[in-house]
Amino acid sequence: MMYSLLIVDDERWVRQGLVSTIDWQAEGIEVLGDVEDGEEALKFIQSHIPDIIITDIKMPRMDGLTFIETLKNANLSSKIIIISGYSEFSYAQKAMRFGAVDYVLKPIEETLMLDVVRKCIEQIKREREDHHEFVQMSESIRESLPLARQRYLETLLTNESASNQYSRTVWDRLNIPLDPHHLKVIIVKVYDWGLHEQNPKEHYLLRHAIGNFAKETVKMIGKMITCPLHDHEDADLALLISPLNEADHWSEQGTWETLITACWRHLGIGINIGMSHKSEITKLHASFQDAIQASAYAFYDGYGKVYAAEGKEKPPSWPLQTYSQPNGWMTRFIHAVKLGDDGALQALIDELFTHLQLHREKCSPLLLRKGLTSLFSEIEKKLWTSYSSEPNANLKSFILPYFALPELKDVLRAIVLKFQIGDSTSGNRKRFIELAVKYMEEHYTEQLTMNRVAEHLFLNPSYFSKLFHEKMGETFSKYIIRLRVNKAKELLKDSTLKIYEVAEQVGYQDFRHFVKLFKEQEGMTPAQYRDRGV
Repeated sequence: MMYSLLIVDDERWVRQGLVSTIDWQAEGIEVLGDVEDGEEALKFIQSHIPDIIITDIKMPRMDGLTFIETLKNANLSSKIIIISGYSEFSYAQKAMRFGAVDYVLKPIEETLMLDVVRKCIEQIKREREDHHEFVQMSESIRESLPLARQRYLETLLTNESASNQYSRTVWDRLNIPLDPHHLKVIIVKVYDWGLHEQNPKEHYLLRHAIGNFAKETVKMIGKMITCPLHDHEDADLALLISPLNEADHWSEQGTWETLITACWRHLGIGINIGMSHKSEITKLHASFQDAIQASAYAFYDGYGKVYAAEGKEKPPSWPLQTYSQPNGWMTRFIHAVKLGDDGALQALIDELFTHLQLHREKCSPLLLRKGLTSLFSEIEKKLWTSYSSEPNANLKSFILPYFALPELKDVLRAIVLKFQIGDSTSGNRKRFIELAVKYMEEHYTEQLTMNRVAEHLFLNPSYFSKLFHEKMGETFSKYIIRLRVNKAKELLKDSTLKIYEVAEQVGYQDFRHFVKLFKEQEGMTPAQYRDRGV
Protein backbone atom coordinates (compact mmCIF):
# COMPACT_ATOMS: atom_id res chain seq x y z
CA MET A 1 0.00 0.00 0.00
CA MET A 2 1.35 3.43 -0.95
CA TYR A 3 1.19 6.44 1.38
CA SER A 4 1.19 10.08 0.22
CA LEU A 5 3.41 12.97 1.37
CA LEU A 6 3.35 16.78 1.11
CA ILE A 7 6.40 18.94 1.97
CA VAL A 8 5.84 22.52 3.19
CA ASP A 9 8.92 24.83 3.62
CA ASP A 10 9.75 28.32 2.47
CA GLU A 11 13.34 27.33 1.63
CA ARG A 12 13.52 25.72 -1.79
CA TRP A 13 16.80 23.92 -1.12
CA VAL A 14 15.24 22.24 1.97
CA ARG A 15 12.25 21.06 -0.10
CA GLN A 16 14.47 19.78 -2.91
CA GLY A 17 16.78 18.07 -0.44
CA LEU A 18 13.89 16.21 1.20
CA VAL A 19 12.51 15.15 -2.19
CA SER A 20 15.78 13.96 -3.69
CA THR A 21 17.91 12.62 -0.83
CA ILE A 22 15.41 10.11 0.61
CA ASP A 23 14.26 7.05 -1.34
CA TRP A 24 10.56 7.59 -0.66
CA GLN A 25 9.55 4.87 -3.12
CA ALA A 26 11.41 2.30 -1.05
CA GLU A 27 9.38 3.40 1.99
CA GLY A 28 6.11 2.97 0.10
CA ILE A 29 5.57 6.73 -0.08
CA GLU A 30 4.57 8.92 -3.02
CA VAL A 31 5.53 12.62 -2.81
CA LEU A 32 2.45 14.49 -4.00
CA GLY A 33 4.22 17.87 -4.09
CA ASP A 34 6.13 20.59 -2.25
CA VAL A 35 4.92 24.13 -1.44
CA GLU A 36 6.51 27.14 0.27
CA ASP A 37 4.01 28.12 2.98
CA GLY A 38 0.80 27.27 4.83
CA GLU A 39 -1.55 29.12 2.48
CA GLU A 40 -0.31 27.21 -0.57
CA ALA A 41 -0.50 24.00 1.41
CA LEU A 42 -4.16 24.61 2.28
CA LYS A 43 -4.97 25.23 -1.39
CA PHE A 44 -3.15 22.04 -2.33
CA ILE A 45 -5.00 20.03 0.31
CA GLN A 46 -8.38 21.04 -1.15
CA SER A 47 -7.75 18.62 -4.05
CA HIS A 48 -5.18 16.21 -2.57
CA ILE A 49 -5.26 15.21 1.10
CA PRO A 50 -1.87 13.65 1.97
CA ASP A 51 -1.34 10.94 4.57
CA ILE A 52 1.78 12.71 5.90
CA ILE A 53 2.77 16.41 5.93
CA ILE A 54 6.30 17.62 6.69
CA THR A 55 6.18 21.35 7.53
CA ASP A 56 8.51 24.06 8.72
CA ILE A 57 7.57 26.29 11.69
CA LYS A 58 8.81 29.66 10.46
CA MET A 59 7.30 30.59 7.07
CA PRO A 60 5.95 33.80 5.51
CA ARG A 61 2.21 34.59 5.15
CA MET A 62 1.00 31.51 7.13
CA ASP A 63 3.45 29.94 9.53
CA GLY A 64 3.55 26.31 10.58
CA LEU A 65 1.63 26.74 13.84
CA THR A 66 -1.30 28.51 12.19
CA PHE A 67 -1.28 25.89 9.42
CA ILE A 68 -1.35 23.00 11.90
CA GLU A 69 -4.12 24.63 13.97
CA THR A 70 -6.19 25.12 10.77
CA LEU A 71 -5.77 21.43 9.89
CA LYS A 72 -6.82 20.43 13.39
CA ASN A 73 -9.98 22.54 13.23
CA ALA A 74 -10.83 20.96 9.86
CA ASN A 75 -10.50 17.47 11.42
CA LEU A 76 -8.06 16.29 8.75
CA SER A 77 -6.39 13.00 9.59
CA SER A 78 -3.00 13.81 8.01
CA LYS A 79 0.03 13.03 10.19
CA ILE A 80 2.22 16.11 10.69
CA ILE A 81 5.99 16.19 11.20
CA ILE A 82 7.61 19.49 12.29
CA ILE A 83 11.07 20.62 11.11
CA SER A 84 12.64 23.42 13.16
CA GLY A 85 15.86 24.94 14.38
CA TYR A 86 17.10 24.96 17.98
CA SER A 87 15.88 28.51 18.45
CA GLU A 88 12.34 27.39 17.49
CA PHE A 89 12.16 24.46 19.91
CA SER A 90 9.37 26.05 22.02
CA TYR A 91 7.29 26.42 18.85
CA ALA A 92 7.84 22.74 18.06
CA GLN A 93 6.53 21.80 21.50
CA LYS A 94 3.42 23.91 20.92
CA ALA A 95 2.93 22.20 17.53
CA MET A 96 3.04 18.84 19.31
CA ARG A 97 0.21 20.01 21.53
CA PHE A 98 -1.75 20.84 18.37
CA GLY A 99 -1.38 17.24 17.26
CA ALA A 100 1.91 16.95 15.40
CA VAL A 101 3.36 13.45 15.61
CA ASP A 102 7.00 14.50 16.19
CA TYR A 103 9.67 17.00 15.19
CA VAL A 104 13.10 16.86 13.50
CA LEU A 105 15.72 19.51 14.15
CA LYS A 106 17.64 21.22 11.38
CA PRO A 107 19.97 20.37 9.80
CA ILE A 108 17.86 17.35 8.86
CA GLU A 109 19.43 13.95 9.22
CA GLU A 110 17.98 11.36 6.83
CA THR A 111 17.90 8.53 9.40
CA LEU A 112 16.09 10.64 11.99
CA MET A 113 13.55 11.80 9.40
CA LEU A 114 12.91 8.22 8.27
CA ASP A 115 12.41 7.08 11.87
CA VAL A 116 9.69 9.73 12.37
CA VAL A 117 8.11 9.00 8.96
CA ARG A 118 7.96 5.28 9.80
CA LYS A 119 6.38 6.17 13.13
CA CYS A 120 3.66 8.05 11.19
CA ILE A 121 3.12 5.07 8.89
CA GLU A 122 2.68 2.74 11.86
CA GLN A 123 0.07 5.09 13.31
CA ILE A 124 -1.77 5.25 9.99
CA LYS A 125 -1.72 1.45 9.69
CA ARG A 126 -3.14 1.01 13.19
CA GLU A 127 -5.84 3.60 12.59
CA ARG A 128 -6.85 1.97 9.32
CA GLU A 129 -6.95 -1.46 10.95
CA ASP A 130 -9.01 -0.03 13.82
CA HIS A 131 -11.34 1.64 11.34
CA HIS A 132 -11.74 -1.61 9.39
CA GLU A 133 -12.45 -3.49 12.62
CA PHE A 134 -14.92 -0.81 13.65
CA VAL A 135 -16.72 -1.05 10.30
CA GLN A 136 -16.90 -4.84 10.61
CA MET A 137 -18.13 -4.53 14.19
CA SER A 138 -20.75 -1.98 13.13
CA GLU A 139 -21.93 -4.29 10.36
CA SER A 140 -22.05 -7.19 12.78
CA ILE A 141 -24.06 -5.15 15.27
CA ARG A 142 -26.35 -3.94 12.51
CA GLU A 143 -26.91 -7.52 11.36
CA SER A 144 -27.46 -8.89 14.87
CA LEU A 145 -29.65 -6.02 16.06
CA PRO A 146 -32.88 -7.47 14.59
CA LEU A 147 -32.11 -10.82 16.26
CA ALA A 148 -31.37 -9.11 19.58
CA ARG A 149 -34.63 -7.17 19.29
CA GLN A 150 -36.54 -10.35 18.52
CA ARG A 151 -35.11 -12.24 21.49
CA TYR A 152 -35.79 -9.33 23.82
CA LEU A 153 -39.37 -8.89 22.61
CA GLU A 154 -40.01 -12.64 22.68
CA THR A 155 -38.89 -12.64 26.31
CA LEU A 156 -41.21 -9.74 27.16
CA LEU A 157 -44.11 -11.50 25.44
CA THR A 158 -43.66 -15.01 26.81
CA ASN A 159 -42.09 -14.45 30.24
CA GLU A 160 -44.46 -13.07 32.86
CA SER A 161 -41.68 -11.74 35.09
CA ALA A 162 -39.67 -10.18 32.25
CA SER A 163 -41.06 -6.67 32.78
CA ASN A 164 -39.44 -6.65 36.22
CA GLN A 165 -36.08 -7.79 34.87
CA TYR A 166 -35.81 -5.87 31.59
CA SER A 167 -35.79 -2.12 31.96
CA ARG A 168 -36.82 0.58 29.54
CA THR A 169 -33.08 1.17 29.01
CA VAL A 170 -32.81 -2.07 27.02
CA TRP A 171 -35.74 -1.01 24.84
CA ASP A 172 -33.97 2.27 24.03
CA ARG A 173 -30.56 0.63 23.59
CA LEU A 174 -31.98 -1.77 20.99
CA ASN A 175 -33.44 1.25 19.18
CA ILE A 176 -36.92 -0.26 19.00
CA PRO A 177 -38.91 2.17 16.83
CA LEU A 178 -42.18 1.83 18.76
CA ASP A 179 -43.80 3.97 21.41
CA PRO A 180 -43.41 1.86 24.60
CA HIS A 181 -46.52 3.50 26.09
CA HIS A 182 -48.84 2.86 23.10
CA LEU A 183 -48.63 -0.72 21.89
CA LYS A 184 -50.85 -3.49 20.68
CA VAL A 185 -49.96 -7.18 20.31
CA ILE A 186 -51.22 -9.07 17.27
CA ILE A 187 -50.73 -12.84 17.11
CA VAL A 188 -50.89 -14.93 13.96
CA LYS A 189 -51.70 -18.63 14.18
CA VAL A 190 -51.32 -20.82 11.10
CA TYR A 191 -54.18 -23.30 11.18
CA ASP A 192 -53.60 -24.71 7.68
CA TRP A 193 -50.08 -25.09 6.24
CA GLY A 194 -51.51 -26.34 2.94
CA LEU A 195 -48.89 -28.08 0.81
CA HIS A 196 -46.22 -27.23 3.40
CA GLU A 197 -47.80 -29.30 6.20
CA GLN A 198 -45.09 -31.97 6.31
CA ASN A 199 -42.07 -29.66 5.96
CA PRO A 200 -41.08 -27.83 9.19
CA LYS A 201 -38.19 -26.06 7.41
CA GLU A 202 -40.72 -24.35 5.18
CA HIS A 203 -42.75 -23.37 8.24
CA TYR A 204 -39.72 -21.38 9.46
CA LEU A 205 -39.50 -19.46 6.17
CA LEU A 206 -43.25 -18.97 5.95
CA ARG A 207 -43.39 -17.28 9.37
CA HIS A 208 -40.90 -14.71 8.10
CA ALA A 209 -42.88 -14.35 4.87
CA ILE A 210 -46.05 -13.60 6.87
CA GLY A 211 -44.09 -10.94 8.75
CA ASN A 212 -43.05 -9.31 5.47
CA PHE A 213 -46.65 -9.27 4.25
CA ALA A 214 -47.71 -7.77 7.59
CA LYS A 215 -45.20 -4.92 7.28
CA GLU A 216 -46.58 -4.03 3.87
CA THR A 217 -50.15 -4.27 5.17
CA VAL A 218 -49.76 -1.86 8.10
CA LYS A 219 -47.03 0.55 6.92
CA MET A 220 -49.55 3.34 6.30
CA ILE A 221 -51.24 3.10 9.70
CA GLY A 222 -48.53 2.24 12.20
CA LYS A 223 -44.99 1.19 13.03
CA MET A 224 -44.43 -2.52 13.57
CA ILE A 225 -41.87 -5.10 14.59
CA THR A 226 -42.34 -8.79 13.78
CA CYS A 227 -41.37 -11.60 16.11
CA PRO A 228 -41.59 -15.12 14.59
CA LEU A 229 -42.30 -17.76 17.25
CA HIS A 230 -40.97 -21.14 16.14
CA ASP A 231 -41.78 -23.23 19.22
CA HIS A 232 -45.00 -21.78 20.58
CA GLU A 233 -48.15 -23.88 20.77
CA ASP A 234 -50.68 -21.08 20.32
CA ALA A 235 -48.93 -18.55 18.04
CA ASP A 236 -46.63 -18.69 15.03
CA LEU A 237 -45.90 -14.98 14.85
CA ALA A 238 -46.28 -11.99 17.15
CA LEU A 239 -46.56 -8.47 15.77
CA LEU A 240 -45.95 -5.41 17.96
CA ILE A 241 -47.52 -2.28 16.56
CA SER A 242 -47.91 1.35 17.62
CA PRO A 243 -49.98 3.90 15.67
CA LEU A 244 -48.63 6.72 13.51
CA ASN A 245 -51.23 9.03 15.02
CA GLU A 246 -53.76 9.11 17.80
CA ALA A 247 -56.59 7.77 15.63
CA ASP A 248 -57.15 4.08 16.38
CA HIS A 249 -56.72 2.91 12.79
CA TRP A 250 -54.36 0.17 13.90
CA SER A 251 -57.17 -2.14 14.98
CA GLU A 252 -59.36 -1.98 11.89
CA GLN A 253 -60.59 -5.43 10.90
CA GLY A 254 -60.12 -4.75 7.20
CA THR A 255 -56.38 -4.22 7.58
CA TRP A 256 -55.83 -7.66 9.05
CA GLU A 257 -58.36 -9.36 6.79
CA THR A 258 -56.17 -8.14 3.91
CA LEU A 259 -53.24 -9.99 5.49
CA ILE A 260 -55.31 -13.18 5.80
CA THR A 261 -56.26 -12.97 2.12
CA ALA A 262 -52.67 -12.29 1.03
CA CYS A 263 -51.33 -15.30 2.96
CA TRP A 264 -53.91 -17.61 1.42
CA ARG A 265 -53.52 -16.25 -2.10
CA HIS A 266 -49.72 -15.94 -2.25
CA LEU A 267 -48.45 -18.47 0.30
CA GLY A 268 -51.23 -21.06 0.20
CA ILE A 269 -51.61 -21.08 3.99
CA GLY A 270 -54.55 -20.30 6.29
CA ILE A 271 -53.96 -17.94 9.21
CA ASN A 272 -56.03 -16.77 12.15
CA ILE A 273 -55.44 -13.44 13.90
CA GLY A 274 -55.93 -12.30 17.49
CA MET A 275 -55.57 -8.69 18.70
CA SER A 276 -54.92 -7.51 22.24
CA HIS A 277 -56.20 -4.42 24.00
CA LYS A 278 -53.97 -1.34 23.96
CA SER A 279 -50.95 -1.90 26.14
CA GLU A 280 -47.49 -0.74 27.17
CA ILE A 281 -44.04 -2.26 27.63
CA THR A 282 -44.64 -3.43 31.22
CA LYS A 283 -47.78 -5.36 30.26
CA LEU A 284 -46.68 -7.11 27.06
CA HIS A 285 -46.96 -10.62 28.53
CA ALA A 286 -50.58 -9.99 29.55
CA SER A 287 -51.32 -8.48 26.13
CA PHE A 288 -49.78 -11.49 24.40
CA GLN A 289 -52.08 -13.80 26.38
CA ASP A 290 -54.90 -11.39 25.61
CA ALA A 291 -54.32 -11.81 21.86
CA ILE A 292 -54.05 -15.61 22.14
CA GLN A 293 -57.34 -15.79 24.04
CA ALA A 294 -59.00 -13.63 21.36
CA SER A 295 -57.62 -15.79 18.53
CA ALA A 296 -58.96 -18.91 20.26
CA TYR A 297 -62.52 -17.79 19.53
CA ALA A 298 -61.92 -19.37 16.12
CA PHE A 299 -62.81 -22.65 17.84
CA TYR A 300 -66.32 -21.27 18.33
CA ASP A 301 -66.81 -19.12 15.23
CA GLY A 302 -64.44 -20.44 12.55
CA TYR A 303 -60.82 -20.06 11.46
CA GLY A 304 -59.39 -17.63 8.94
CA LYS A 305 -60.79 -14.57 10.71
CA VAL A 306 -59.73 -11.62 12.88
CA TYR A 307 -60.66 -11.72 16.57
CA ALA A 308 -60.16 -8.64 18.77
CA ALA A 309 -59.93 -8.75 22.57
CA GLU A 310 -62.28 -5.76 22.74
CA GLY A 311 -65.78 -7.10 23.20
CA LYS A 312 -64.53 -10.54 24.25
CA GLU A 313 -63.95 -9.94 27.92
CA LYS A 314 -63.84 -12.95 30.21
CA PRO A 315 -67.41 -13.47 31.50
CA PRO A 316 -67.97 -13.90 35.24
CA SER A 317 -69.63 -17.21 34.32
CA TRP A 318 -66.27 -18.80 33.38
CA PRO A 319 -65.51 -20.53 36.67
CA LEU A 320 -63.59 -23.45 35.17
CA GLN A 321 -59.87 -23.41 34.35
CA THR A 322 -59.86 -26.87 32.74
CA TYR A 323 -62.25 -28.94 30.67
CA SER A 324 -63.26 -32.42 31.80
CA GLN A 325 -65.07 -34.97 29.63
CA PRO A 326 -68.56 -36.27 30.43
CA ASN A 327 -68.44 -38.85 33.21
CA GLY A 328 -66.91 -42.10 31.90
CA TRP A 329 -67.13 -40.89 28.29
CA MET A 330 -63.62 -41.89 27.21
CA THR A 331 -64.00 -45.50 28.39
CA ARG A 332 -67.36 -45.84 26.65
CA PHE A 333 -65.99 -44.24 23.47
CA ILE A 334 -62.93 -46.53 23.26
CA HIS A 335 -65.16 -49.58 23.86
CA ALA A 336 -67.50 -48.51 21.02
CA VAL A 337 -64.57 -47.94 18.64
CA LYS A 338 -63.19 -51.41 19.34
CA LEU A 339 -66.60 -53.02 18.81
CA GLY A 340 -67.25 -50.97 15.68
CA ASP A 341 -70.64 -50.04 17.15
CA ASP A 342 -71.64 -47.26 14.77
CA GLY A 343 -74.86 -46.40 16.59
CA ALA A 344 -73.12 -46.09 19.96
CA LEU A 345 -70.34 -44.00 18.42
CA GLN A 346 -72.79 -41.58 16.88
CA ALA A 347 -74.58 -41.23 20.20
CA LEU A 348 -71.28 -40.66 22.02
CA ILE A 349 -70.19 -38.01 19.52
CA ASP A 350 -73.55 -36.26 19.95
CA GLU A 351 -73.12 -36.45 23.74
CA LEU A 352 -69.65 -34.90 23.58
CA PHE A 353 -70.86 -32.16 21.25
CA THR A 354 -73.70 -31.24 23.62
CA HIS A 355 -71.32 -31.29 26.58
CA LEU A 356 -68.87 -28.96 24.83
CA GLN A 357 -71.65 -26.57 23.88
CA LEU A 358 -72.73 -26.35 27.52
CA HIS A 359 -69.14 -25.65 28.58
CA ARG A 360 -68.88 -22.64 26.26
CA GLU A 361 -70.38 -20.68 29.15
CA LYS A 362 -68.00 -22.17 31.74
CA CYS A 363 -64.50 -21.85 30.29
CA SER A 364 -62.61 -19.99 27.59
CA PRO A 365 -62.42 -21.33 24.00
CA LEU A 366 -58.65 -21.76 24.42
CA LEU A 367 -59.09 -24.00 27.48
CA LEU A 368 -61.98 -25.86 25.88
CA ARG A 369 -59.94 -26.74 22.79
CA LYS A 370 -56.88 -27.65 24.87
CA GLY A 371 -59.04 -29.93 27.04
CA LEU A 372 -60.51 -31.58 23.94
CA THR A 373 -57.05 -32.06 22.41
CA SER A 374 -55.77 -33.60 25.63
CA LEU A 375 -58.78 -35.95 25.77
CA PHE A 376 -58.16 -37.36 22.31
CA SER A 377 -54.42 -37.59 22.89
CA GLU A 378 -55.20 -39.91 25.79
CA ILE A 379 -57.70 -41.87 23.65
CA GLU A 380 -55.05 -42.29 20.95
CA LYS A 381 -52.54 -43.73 23.44
CA LYS A 382 -55.07 -46.30 24.65
CA LEU A 383 -56.17 -47.27 21.12
CA TRP A 384 -52.57 -47.65 19.97
CA THR A 385 -52.27 -50.60 22.32
CA SER A 386 -55.12 -52.31 20.50
CA TYR A 387 -53.97 -51.49 16.94
CA SER A 388 -50.16 -51.53 17.19
CA SER A 389 -49.93 -54.96 15.52
CA GLU A 390 -51.89 -53.90 12.40
CA PRO A 391 -49.96 -53.27 9.15
CA ASN A 392 -51.44 -49.76 8.75
CA ALA A 393 -51.33 -48.83 12.41
CA ASN A 394 -49.04 -45.86 11.65
CA LEU A 395 -51.93 -44.23 9.77
CA LYS A 396 -54.23 -44.24 12.79
CA SER A 397 -54.18 -40.95 14.69
CA PHE A 398 -56.45 -38.93 16.93
CA ILE A 399 -54.45 -35.71 16.53
CA LEU A 400 -57.16 -33.13 16.05
CA PRO A 401 -56.94 -30.71 13.13
CA TYR A 402 -58.00 -27.10 13.56
CA PHE A 403 -61.76 -26.99 13.22
CA ALA A 404 -64.66 -24.95 14.58
CA LEU A 405 -66.90 -26.54 17.19
CA PRO A 406 -69.90 -26.86 14.81
CA GLU A 407 -67.72 -29.16 12.63
CA LEU A 408 -66.94 -31.51 15.55
CA LYS A 409 -69.29 -34.32 14.53
CA ASP A 410 -67.93 -34.62 10.98
CA VAL A 411 -64.31 -34.40 12.13
CA LEU A 412 -64.69 -37.09 14.79
CA ARG A 413 -66.65 -39.33 12.45
CA ALA A 414 -63.81 -39.17 9.91
CA ILE A 415 -61.25 -40.04 12.58
CA VAL A 416 -63.34 -42.84 14.08
CA LEU A 417 -63.65 -44.54 10.70
CA LYS A 418 -59.90 -45.09 10.80
CA PHE A 419 -60.08 -47.01 14.07
CA GLN A 420 -63.15 -49.11 13.57
CA ILE A 421 -62.56 -52.80 13.15
CA GLY A 422 -63.38 -53.70 9.57
CA ASP A 423 -62.83 -50.11 8.38
CA SER A 424 -62.41 -51.42 4.84
CA THR A 425 -66.07 -52.44 4.63
CA SER A 426 -68.22 -50.97 1.88
CA GLY A 427 -70.31 -48.90 4.30
CA ASN A 428 -67.31 -47.17 5.84
CA ARG A 429 -65.68 -46.53 2.46
CA LYS A 430 -68.93 -44.90 1.32
CA ARG A 431 -68.95 -42.73 4.45
CA PHE A 432 -65.39 -41.62 3.75
CA ILE A 433 -66.40 -40.42 0.29
CA GLU A 434 -69.48 -38.66 1.64
CA LEU A 435 -67.28 -36.75 4.09
CA ALA A 436 -64.77 -35.98 1.31
CA VAL A 437 -67.46 -34.60 -1.00
CA LYS A 438 -68.92 -32.51 1.81
CA TYR A 439 -65.49 -31.08 2.61
CA MET A 440 -64.86 -30.29 -1.07
CA GLU A 441 -68.24 -28.54 -1.32
CA GLU A 442 -67.28 -26.35 1.62
CA HIS A 443 -63.71 -25.57 0.50
CA TYR A 444 -63.71 -25.62 -3.32
CA THR A 445 -62.92 -21.87 -3.43
CA GLU A 446 -59.55 -22.53 -1.73
CA GLN A 447 -56.34 -24.23 -2.84
CA LEU A 448 -57.91 -27.62 -2.51
CA THR A 449 -55.61 -30.58 -3.21
CA MET A 450 -56.13 -34.30 -2.94
CA ASN A 451 -53.51 -34.44 -0.17
CA ARG A 452 -55.39 -31.83 1.82
CA VAL A 453 -58.71 -33.70 1.61
CA ALA A 454 -56.99 -37.01 2.44
CA GLU A 455 -55.32 -35.36 5.43
CA HIS A 456 -58.68 -34.03 6.61
CA LEU A 457 -60.01 -37.60 6.54
CA PHE A 458 -56.85 -39.03 8.14
CA LEU A 459 -56.29 -41.24 5.11
CA ASN A 460 -53.20 -42.13 3.15
CA PRO A 461 -53.35 -40.00 -0.08
CA SER A 462 -52.72 -43.00 -2.35
CA TYR A 463 -55.48 -45.00 -0.67
CA PHE A 464 -57.85 -42.02 -0.80
CA SER A 465 -57.14 -41.48 -4.51
CA LYS A 466 -57.93 -45.11 -5.29
CA LEU A 467 -61.03 -45.10 -3.07
CA PHE A 468 -62.35 -41.85 -4.57
CA HIS A 469 -61.94 -43.09 -8.17
CA GLU A 470 -63.59 -46.37 -7.27
CA LYS A 471 -66.63 -44.79 -5.61
CA MET A 472 -67.09 -41.67 -7.80
CA GLY A 473 -66.16 -43.13 -11.19
CA GLU A 474 -63.70 -40.30 -11.91
CA THR A 475 -60.44 -38.96 -10.54
CA PHE A 476 -60.24 -36.39 -7.78
CA SER A 477 -58.83 -33.74 -10.15
CA LYS A 478 -61.66 -34.22 -12.69
CA TYR A 479 -64.28 -34.07 -9.95
CA ILE A 480 -62.95 -30.83 -8.49
CA ILE A 481 -62.83 -29.26 -11.98
CA ARG A 482 -66.42 -30.32 -12.62
CA LEU A 483 -67.48 -29.02 -9.20
CA ARG A 484 -65.86 -25.64 -9.77
CA VAL A 485 -67.15 -25.30 -13.32
CA ASN A 486 -70.70 -26.04 -12.13
CA LYS A 487 -70.35 -23.40 -9.41
CA ALA A 488 -68.97 -20.99 -12.04
CA LYS A 489 -71.98 -21.66 -14.29
CA GLU A 490 -74.29 -20.67 -11.44
CA LEU A 491 -72.39 -17.41 -10.93
CA LEU A 492 -72.33 -16.66 -14.66
CA LYS A 493 -76.06 -17.17 -14.79
CA ASP A 494 -77.13 -15.48 -11.55
CA SER A 495 -74.58 -12.66 -11.04
CA THR A 496 -72.97 -9.74 -12.87
CA LEU A 497 -69.46 -10.65 -11.75
CA LYS A 498 -66.74 -10.25 -14.35
CA ILE A 499 -65.22 -13.45 -15.73
CA TYR A 500 -61.96 -13.08 -13.77
CA GLU A 501 -64.00 -12.44 -10.60
CA VAL A 502 -65.97 -15.62 -11.22
CA ALA A 503 -62.66 -17.48 -11.65
CA GLU A 504 -61.43 -16.23 -8.28
CA GLN A 505 -64.77 -17.04 -6.62
CA VAL A 506 -64.48 -20.70 -7.60
CA GLY A 507 -60.82 -21.11 -6.66
CA TYR A 508 -58.82 -20.18 -9.77
CA GLN A 509 -56.33 -17.33 -9.52
CA ASP A 510 -55.11 -17.95 -13.08
CA PHE A 511 -57.84 -16.52 -15.31
CA ARG A 512 -56.54 -18.13 -18.52
CA HIS A 513 -56.35 -21.55 -16.89
CA PHE A 514 -59.95 -21.19 -15.72
CA VAL A 515 -61.18 -20.29 -19.24
CA LYS A 516 -59.27 -23.26 -20.71
CA LEU A 517 -60.77 -25.72 -18.19
CA PHE A 518 -64.25 -24.27 -18.61
CA LYS A 519 -64.10 -24.63 -22.39
CA GLU A 520 -62.82 -28.22 -22.14
CA GLN A 521 -65.70 -29.04 -19.79
CA GLU A 522 -68.53 -27.16 -21.52
CA GLY A 523 -67.38 -26.81 -25.14
CA MET A 524 -67.55 -23.01 -24.93
CA THR A 525 -65.88 -20.15 -23.06
CA PRO A 526 -67.41 -18.62 -19.91
CA ALA A 527 -68.32 -15.48 -21.91
CA GLN A 528 -70.09 -17.54 -24.57
CA TYR A 529 -71.94 -19.46 -21.85
CA ARG A 530 -73.16 -16.21 -20.30
CA ASP A 531 -74.14 -14.73 -23.69
CA ARG A 532 -76.17 -17.77 -24.62
CA GLY A 533 -77.97 -17.69 -21.27
CA VAL A 534 -77.83 -21.46 -21.11
